[in-house]
Amino acid sequence: MERMLCSTLSQNSTHLFSMEINESVYIYKNPITLYLTKSDIRQMFRYKWLNISMLQLWGSFLHDVGTSLGVSKVVGYLCPERLSSYVHDPVEMKKYVSHALKIQENKKYVMGAFFEMNHWMLVVFCPKDDIAYIFESDQKTKKTLAIKDHLPVIWKLFDVVCGRRLPSKKNILEIKMINCPQQPHDFECGYYVMKWMYDITAYYSMIEDNLEKSVSGSTMMVEDMDQVRVLLAKYCMEHL
Repeated sequence: MERMLCSTLSQNSTHLFSMEINESVYIYKNPITLYLTKSDIRQMFRYKWLNISMLQLWGSFLHDVGTSLGVSKVVGYLCPERLSSYVHDPVEMKKYVSHALKIQENKKYVMGAFFEMNHWMLVVFCPKDDIAYIFESDQKTKKTLAIKDHLPVIWKLFDVVCGRRLPSKKNILEIKMINCPQQPHDFECGYYVMKWMYDITAYYSMIEDNLEKSVSGSTMMVEDMDQVRVLLAKYCMEHL
């Protein structure tokens, strides 16, 4: 499949795979065009580091999965590029996320992959419960996550734009670190995030238990990594 995809790209004069992502996937004003290179595809097939374009494409795939499963009103997504932009443009990032949450405020889960300290992680907002769950697959390495400082501000903006903040009630965001499977090497983080996002969309969105209880005791095997890579590769093939 790797050879077939790369061969198809070679026949393209730009050697790029381009795909238009509907604005409804990441709550943009207009559709966005995503570009993938041979390097992006080879990295995925060879179980190497995942570039941001692959995580963006994965969100589009999951949006389609959610639609086919009938859970699109339950699960929503945030653009990994915009969500990760707090490093260089925190103001615009907060505006984008609070707006995207407002549009998706009635959903059970609104999730997005984000990149910090050369590491992919996942944040899952629960708008109705005032909770943000963070999935981090390298908790053995002690780190202070900068995104934690931005999340409460985002929630205040979200409360304001939704008209939820009343003088008598303060909706305080609770940030919870999920006890999740840990990666054995330094390059698997993107695949872990993809698998968690898939499971939340396809399985946990239909379970009454909260996410923390649903994920408790879950494992991550090589077969799980293979599953997400095959699903993404097939999605690329369908849209080339």
